[in-house]
Amino acid sequence: MNTPKAALSPYAMQINGESVQAASQKTFESDNPFLGQPWALIPRGGPLDVDRAVQAAHRAFTQGAWPKMTATQRGALLRKLGDLITTHAPALAEIEVRDNGKLYAEMSAQTAYMAQWYHYFGGLQAVSLKYIQT
Repeated sequence: MNTPKAALSPYAMQINGESVQAASQKTFESDNPFLGQPWALIPRGGPLDVDRAVQAAHRAFTQGAWPKMTATQRGALLRKLGDLITTHAPALAEIEVRDNGKLYAEMSAQTAYMAQWYHYFGGLQAVSLKYIQT
């Protein structure tokens, strides 16, 4: 069954804090394995996109707000990301179910666990202050 491209959910890449399409403007269809038909249009990132992303990440870690933050502030941001994942866990699980065919119950648990990683690593700031001097 052919799904019209206009009916597919469009997604973007996140580069430099912005939602962007591939430099080439090319996309590919992501198939829902359960239905056997496309459900989303994904940017087909290429070498130019990788370069943009790497350069943006390097700037963020060397020139942006991140290197000026204390370990406590960085930890708070990681914990906030964990909170956002928790808030949006049902939607994230649904996307993963459509994209890879896993069971919703499995993805719900994995999404909840993912948020815990950010809470854990955000809490390590206390350890880093005591044992790791940067």
